[in-house]
Amino acid sequence: MPYTLIKSSNPEDFVLVHRFLMQAIQRLRAAGIPLWEPEDVSVDALVKAYGTHSLYLVMDNEKTIGGVFVLEEDALFWPEIVTNDSFFFHKLVIGDDFITKGIGHRVLDALVELAKSHGKHWLRCDCHGDRPRLRNFYESFGFYFIDRKTVEGFDAARYEYPCL
Repeated sequence: MPYTLIKSSNPEDFVLVHRFLMQAIQRLRAAGIPLWEPEDVSVDALVKAYGTHSLYLVMDNEKTIGGVFVLEEDALFWPEIVTNDSFFFHKLVIGDDFITKGIGHRVLDALVELAKSHGKHWLRCDCHGDRPRLRNFYESFGFYFIDRKTVEGFDAARYEYPCL
């Protein structure tokens, strides 16, 4: 089943995505996998980091099951990219009640289609460099590993996917 991405126009959507991110933090901490601190995903922190117009909701028919922040520039993690040929995504999350095997790749398909529909040549992301399962997830989809670098104390593995 394909999933769709709908650009958020409702400030309350940040509250919902914050809830999904908190579920992810708790789920991964229980598995011994560090992620963000709760204050890093507060609504205020999300708005400050990504602005009010970057949130896309992951939809399964009429139901919101997750969210992702999509930017046209990312000077923090990708300062060398100065062309307007990329989408950068952050904090892709699916709520605990909706996690199923394979949904992540279908959401990545939707992100690729979103990038293509905006004429972007690249879809780029970063993730924690010391999370082999997450890195394998991106690589199994077809993302190319670019490098690993420290950004503001964060060990970032950077990836890109060709869209056009």
